[in-house]
Amino acid sequence: MTRRRWKILIGTLLLVLIVGPALYVGVSWAIVEQALVAEAKPFDQTPEELGMSYEDVAFVPRGWDEITLRGWYFPNADAAATVVFVHGLDGTRSGDLELVRDLLAEGFAALTFDLRGHGESDKAQMGAALHEQDDVLGAVDFLLNERGAEPGKIFLHGFSYGAAIVLLTGVQEPAVAGVYADSAFAAMADVLVKEVSDRTPIPRWGAQVLEPGIVRAARWFKGIDLAAVRPEAAVPRYAYAIGLTHCQDDERIPIEHLWRLRDAASPGPQLTVYTGCGHTEGYEDYPAQYVAEVASYFNERLGE
Repeated sequence: MTRRRWKILIGTLLLVLIVGPALYVGVSWAIVEQALVAEAKPFDQTPEELGMSYEDVAFVPRGWDEITLRGWYFPNADAAATVVFVHGLDGTRSGDLELVRDLLAEGFAALTFDLRGHGESDKAQMGAALHEQDDVLGAVDFLLNERGAEPGKIFLHGFSYGAAIVLLTGVQEPAVAGVYADSAFAAMADVLVKEVSDRTPIPRWGAQVLEPGIVRAARWFKGIDLAAVRPEAAVPRYAYAIGLTHCQDDERIPIEHLWRLRDAASPGPQLTVYTGCGHTEGYEDYPAQYVAEVASYFNERLGE
């Protein structure tokens, strides 16, 4: 090989070594930017359509006065306790309304709201289940300070992403009497590749290649430590039994995540597995059993 060709080859290799890492970081940053923006969706239904009495409410996340969260509060005379409902990724507060209605009939009040960046709440960037813990704590503060809820008579119920959030949050707040998590993941890192490929144009193999860069970009540019989003690490800190439910045929968050959460919990959780249904479809396919299981868990916690 001539000296000139050697120079061209060496120059090309140097260019790849310089540009390649920068391109990798740049693509990872772009993916993080896109993945942390919720998909805008209209309400599935409204309380009026279900004949439910409610109040429009607004409050701020704990420690975030610059963000306003919006929700619906459902009073219930002589309610035994109040349930805070937390929706899943790209969801809204309207997705829980039928379950809210059924639990009102069981003697509970309820608050359902849009997480930051979702529904009618302020269009703030999502926090990958880290910042959203403050959204839920803000909901608890609202109930305590504005609606006269008693400490020890507030429950958290979450679906999917919201289930992970309530597991991470409930253990921090003494006013919370119990947590019921439907289809939670055990660790963000274990669902990251699939979620990135679902939420961005990047194919799954590309998300696998970029996973280390995505984790670093989230930490460097957004201050979000995705590796810290581990409900299975929070579960052992509960002094009481949590409620866990999952569908056997869940493809989005496989049921193995439920077993990991169960094994991490001490005392053991109230556990319900529904067969023949997919992600967060337990209530949809088994409404009477689902409501009975949730109400039973809440009432048992109140009786302890």
